[in-house]
Amino acid sequence: MRRHSLRRSSAFTLIELLVVIAIIAILIGLLLPAVQKVREAAARAKCQNNMKQLGLAAHNYHDANGKFPPAVQIALQPANGDQFMVSTYRPIPFGPNWAFFLLPFVEQDPLYKSVNAGDYMKNSGNGAAANAWRLVRSTVVPVYLCPSDDTTGTPFALNGGNWARGSYAANAGPGWMNQTCNGLCGTGGSSGAPTLNGPVPPLVQANLKAGGLFGVNWGADIAGVTAADGTSNVIMFNEVRAGLNDQDRRGVWAMGVAGASVTAAHAIGDCTTPNDKNEYSDDIEDCSLARSAAGLPQTTGMGPLGFGCSNDNRPRNWPNWQAQARSRHTQGVNCTFADGSVHFIANTITQDAWFYINARDDGVVLKNIDF
Repeated sequence: MRRHSLRRSSAFTLIELLVVIAIIAILIGLLLPAVQKVREAAARAKCQNNMKQLGLAAHNYHDANGKFPPAVQIALQPANGDQFMVSTYRPIPFGPNWAFFLLPFVEQDPLYKSVNAGDYMKNSGNGAAANAWRLVRSTVVPVYLCPSDDTTGTPFALNGGNWARGSYAANAGPGWMNQTCNGLCGTGGSSGAPTLNGPVPPLVQANLKAGGLFGVNWGADIAGVTAADGTSNVIMFNEVRAGLNDQDRRGVWAMGVAGASVTAAHAIGDCTTPNDKNEYSDDIEDCSLARSAAGLPQTTGMGPLGFGCSNDNRPRNWPNWQAQARSRHTQGVNCTFADGSVHFIANTITQDAWFYINARDDGVVLKNIDF
């Protein structure tokens, strides 16, 4: 008599195989967000470490010079508030910025010494010697880059081209950047201390001082900041994002204009809070070129991307007065304060609180901000 084995074959049926694949796919789907969170946490920690190094570098510069570096040098500086002051198309080119002056303090001394830093002002911004500092613009400086921003590999193509990207900006205060010469913050006011000349958040008292730690041809000193608001209450550096394309000048480490390596007026008007999505938030030159290169209409489209900008109805060489702090982190931006501490500021911070912690001399000390 023939016997039939009762043992079942060890091979998978098609249905069982599909079930296993489905289970594995579900597990991977559950795992990926966790992996992404861990990766972002690591990138954010690296970014915070970079910003800590910038704070130390700025303080070392201060120890050597008695003040922080200028946001940017402008030769033959026009009157404070001049609309063309920080244009990149000025007849007299703009000069070195804070990030250039900090190079010796972030282990980039050979790069700094490769050009004569003093020639720009010495030669009134004119000639090859005065602008030799621009030869450093294409160098990628690792400590100036946030690992969360994966778009920093595209150089900025205008103004001579090949400008390397950066992720950090000096805080010129919540007043307009073209009103920051010599540490001032606008027109009007009294006793030689001009006050903000422009719209302010609804809860901010009108005519407050609104200077930052950096200005045109000027850097604050610690004693002054301590006497006004205190170093633990004022932002020194915050993040910016690399531009949307090679026509977008935002996030350029060696270019000392708003949006590139400086933030200013970032709590007034339509530039409200970190990572705002307002359509015309940043006032930067060549915004129209950036829109065109991105295939976007000139009247809308960049705001929802977190890149709202405008130079509409203005001469090409008018803006660069205003730009917001922006990052690729989830729900906020990293900021270095004047005491060297680094804090993560949530996008949900109120506009008035954002104004106060960006102004070094408003006289308001906030006690209840949860960093």
